[in-house]
Amino acid sequence: MRWHAVRAAVARLAALTVLAAIVVAGGSARAAVSFDFRTGEGARGWTALNDLAPLTHGSEGMVARITGADPYLAGPARDYPEGTLWWLNLRLRSEVGGTGQVFHFREGRGPTEPDSVRFAVRAGDWVEVRVPLPALGAGYRLRLDPPGERGVCVVERLWIEERVRYADPEWPGAVAPEVGDGDPEVRSGEVRLVHGRGQWGGFAIEVAGRREAVGQSRPLLGYLSDGKARWWAFAEGTPAGVRGVGRGVESVLEAEDPDGGRWRWRQVFEPGRGDGVIRVRTTLSVDRERVVLHWMPLLVLTGMGEGSGKRQALLAGVEYLEDEPSSSEADLEGPQSRRQVPDTIKLTFPLAAVVRGERYVGLSWRMAPEVGVFFDSPDRVFGSGGHAMGLVVPGSDGTLRDEGSLVPYEGWRIPAGGTIEVEAELLGGRGTDGVAVVRHYARLNAWPEVPETGVALGDYARWMARGWLESGLREGDLYRHAVVGEFRPQPAADAAWWMEWLAGRVEEAGWASRLRTAAEGAWSRVEPAARHASGVGHVKTPVGALVAGGVADNAEHAIRRGWSLLRRFEGVGTVWYRPSPGGLDYGRTHWTNEASGLTAQVLVEVLEAAAFGGDRGLAAEGLRHLRGLEKFRGTVPRGAQTWEIPLHTPDILASAHLVRAYCLGYEWTGEAAFLEEARYWAWTGVPFVYLHPPTDGPVGLYATIPVLGATQWVAPNWIGLPVQWCGLVYADALQRLVRHDPDGPWERLADGIVASGIQQTYPETDPDYPGLLPDAFSLRAQQRNPANINPATLMVPAARHLGGGPVYDARRFGGHGVWVHAAGEIGEAREDADRFGFRVRGWAEGSHWVLMTGVYGPVTVRLDGDEVSWGGVHTHDRAAGRLIIEVRGQPRIEVESRR
Repeated sequence: MRWHAVRAAVARLAALTVLAAIVVAGGSARAAVSFDFRTGEGARGWTALNDLAPLTHGSEGMVARITGADPYLAGPARDYPEGTLWWLNLRLRSEVGGTGQVFHFREGRGPTEPDSVRFAVRAGDWVEVRVPLPALGAGYRLRLDPPGERGVCVVERLWIEERVRYADPEWPGAVAPEVGDGDPEVRSGEVRLVHGRGQWGGFAIEVAGRREAVGQSRPLLGYLSDGKARWWAFAEGTPAGVRGVGRGVESVLEAEDPDGGRWRWRQVFEPGRGDGVIRVRTTLSVDRERVVLHWMPLLVLTGMGEGSGKRQALLAGVEYLEDEPSSSEADLEGPQSRRQVPDTIKLTFPLAAVVRGERYVGLSWRMAPEVGVFFDSPDRVFGSGGHAMGLVVPGSDGTLRDEGSLVPYEGWRIPAGGTIEVEAELLGGRGTDGVAVVRHYARLNAWPEVPETGVALGDYARWMARGWLESGLREGDLYRHAVVGEFRPQPAADAAWWMEWLAGRVEEAGWASRLRTAAEGAWSRVEPAARHASGVGHVKTPVGALVAGGVADNAEHAIRRGWSLLRRFEGVGTVWYRPSPGGLDYGRTHWTNEASGLTAQVLVEVLEAAAFGGDRGLAAEGLRHLRGLEKFRGTVPRGAQTWEIPLHTPDILASAHLVRAYCLGYEWTGEAAFLEEARYWAWTGVPFVYLHPPTDGPVGLYATIPVLGATQWVAPNWIGLPVQWCGLVYADALQRLVRHDPDGPWERLADGIVASGIQQTYPETDPDYPGLLPDAFSLRAQQRNPANINPATLMVPAARHLGGGPVYDARRFGGHGVWVHAAGEIGEAREDADRFGFRVRGWAEGSHWVLMTGVYGPVTVRLDGDEVSWGGVHTHDRAAGRLIIEVRGQPRIEVESRR
């Protein structure tokens, strides 16, 4: 994930079309500007400015032939009436899907990122786009950036028309419901809901004996009448019929609106699917056609009258908070920071929650186009003196409403006699953080099936081979991290050993020969003592030294690197963020200059260097700092990508580093507390993973949001825009956790993320980027976005996922204090008082090396039953505690202590 000049990497935020059920208020919109590109007059003044051939025109419209990564064209200046909001409409067809973007700017000022709108375009079909523009004025120009970095885009028309903005009503203040003994109630575990008689929405929720939340007993309904908004306090003066029904509660209210329509609301509360769950079903029907502008079928106010304080709050995929406000500018600046009613595509799964004290209340719901979620912490709309979360009709699709507004631009039509039904669940329980709520949600909802990729290991090997050899990554014997201008080719040990791995798995001899030749060339450019660390992938392993040799020198190199990293600590468990001289201060919106992800990233390198090098002193220092991370216990993962992302921003990469750091701590010490911390941080990554399909497209489930914020606070806004390499680092950490917590959901979660990564990868048939992983993926457009990254990050967890086994394994035999490192899986492990043994399932075709560190005393080593002699290809440096065995294939190794 990076900030590039390449416009195609910008987030896809807007819908392709408006749902048929959404209707514009009565009357025709007033057109301000229109360009019909099918005529020469309509296209007059439009000019290709960058990465485009000269524009041509035909019967279908203006033809833009893209010649580079950042294409754009601009039109003439036009005058717009002051103070009017606008819709931008486009009809176009693009050979390449992706993001389109329109900048609006005054003549002489030039385009800027905040003064633009973006829209998603699916490849190959005519699409009509509609996105909101702000008020403009005299002398405004438009710049159109078509999607993609190649192909042809034909633009038929562009027209701008007036956008009606309905004013917010005076929202009724929250009032505590009147409930008492004898009122109907529902119980589920430690959750009790009591409903006041006669009050629509007048319920109170207790968790473990303490009132935690209430409903809104003064709701408003908004509908359109003759093109104008009509606001109706339907519950005032009309008591609801509230009664106990079986184990549940039913509330029914019937009333006539000011225009003669008869409405009926029915809400049923009953015990849900498990303890601490109350199911809520709400229906709305009317006898005349109505266009609903605003209706909240469920609103829950937590901590009413007790202030804005909380431990954590969560809206999966959008907000992950400690005791801080939602919709803040700490991670996003400008209007995009307002996300009280977010575009539904940004929700990774339907869960909102607030944790106060040692209890939580959560809300989950059945997702549907007509239903959106409202989340405001603290509650700034209804003045409850607490926090608000609820459901709202119409929904939110990125164009229907400002994501900070309860009032949309357009309404939802209900035909005469029609009904809307909304289903939800209220969750409650004991807990001090968002993880408790996520785990509760996970107990109720089965993990989605892993997406079917249809890829076998041999086919995958040929596909990735094309990536390394034919995608533009390679320049001679050097390799780029990604195919984009700013990444220069460099020595890359991981390119070399991955090509060796692939050579043993492709089914075509020609491919195997090419891979071996390229690998030999790649090795020639890598410093021998840096084979363990050299690479262009995001997941680092020391396997290069284990297949190419020089293990002892690489171990020493790792130790030196580990000690140098310790200098970054300025206190126990403290790595300060320091801005680059002359650069942006990414820490300016955070309350401190350290963060969990920033620190854990350094600690992982230290602890892994100590394990590979066998330096007990380095390990002791790393563990001391790991214990210092207790300051972050129970907090939100943040700050792992401060090369472009604010330190404050919640970050899945931070979850990944913390899981890995604590797994290493557990492996070094066997301390159960470290394993428990690894589990906690693994759960913190779950809200970044799509566990509900965001669109009807094939790619979506198990895609991963990188951060809940934007590059440089502005753009790209990564909420709703998967960046799978970040999730793949998390998946790799989860695969390590599986060994220690096999009963957790980690294997399914990792497999799903890997499968989504395979789906997102450019296909083998792509002419430019076969086998490369896109930097980001547009869900609505189902389109890959550059920069296009080398295959290594995906291949580390994918090798295991596809049955090829791990390419690298490390296992500690705690009773002997020994680490074992191998190029392949370490299996069939056993250990007793004076010996330990294992089998290495190596993948290298020739010799490879097994490294053991922490072996200081005399030992007898047997290789497939034969005793090893020292001084030749096998060495034992007792002073360094380092034992190196040269092996072939998949040998059994036994190590016996000699007293």
